[in-house]
Amino acid sequence: MEEEREKMRQEIRDKYNIKKKEEIVEQAPQEEPNPLMRKKKTPEELAAEAEQEDLDDFTKLKNSIETQVNEIKTQIEGKCSLQ
Repeated sequence: MEEEREKMRQEIRDKYNIKKKEEIVEQAPQEEPNPLMRKKKTPEELAAEAEQEDLDDFTKLKNSIETQVNEIKTQIEGKCSLQ
C-alpha cells in the first residue's frame, strides 16, 4: 500500500517537475546544558560583535536620534532658566 502511494506521489512530482524532498540529517552543534559552561569569547570576537552592532542600521538611527534629542535639550535648557 505504501509502495502504491509512493508511486502516485512520484507521478505527481514528475507531472509538476517537483523534486523529492531528501531528508537531510544535520547534526546541530550540541549546546552544553548549562549556559554558564559555554566557551568564552575571545577579545577579537567581542570586538567584532561590537562593531557589527555599531554597523546595524537600527542602531545608527537610534544613535543619530539620541544625538539630535540631546542637542535640542541643551538648546532648550540654555534658553530657559528656572528661578
